[in-house]
Amino acid sequence: MTGRTTILIAAACAALATGCAKPAPEAPMVDLAAEAQAVRDRSAAWLQMAQARDAASIASGIYTSDAVSLFDGKILKGPGAMQADMEAGAAAMPNSTITWSTSDVKVAASGDLAYELGTFTFDPDGADSKPATNGEFVTVWSKVDGTWRAAVDAGAMMKAPDATTQ
Repeated sequence: MTGRTTILIAAACAALATGCAKPAPEAPMVDLAAEAQAVRDRSAAWLQMAQARDAASIASGIYTSDAVSLFDGKILKGPGAMQADMEAGAAAMPNSTITWSTSDVKVAASGDLAYELGTFTFDPDGADSKPATNGEFVTVWSKVDGTWRAAVDAGAMMKAPDATTQ
């Protein structure tokens, strides 16, 4: 064989080997419905912790390390600040109650970011005379080491209708 023929055969073999190589495996598809349900489940677990007034478990088990909370003009940064605020609120309003429900969860195609929309009811004194207030919230969830954690939690109380405008 000539040098030129050897080079052509080597090039052909290289092209053939490249064409026969296995394609890179595709990333597994994210089951968005399952991830949305996982976010709903984490939110339900958070609600149970909130109703049990377990601020420490919420701070360490629900929030990301750089979480932010924004509610009616109050901005809290970090789980420590949120835990302190929850504990102060529980001490100031020992009979208060909170409930919430999720109306929608959207999960990013990547499966590592989601947001939750919902409504909440907060009663500052439980069954006593102060009225409960309702509001709406949005929580941004981030998947950290396989666990959904709240990165941003924001909401607002709904104002009662103004009697003069009715």
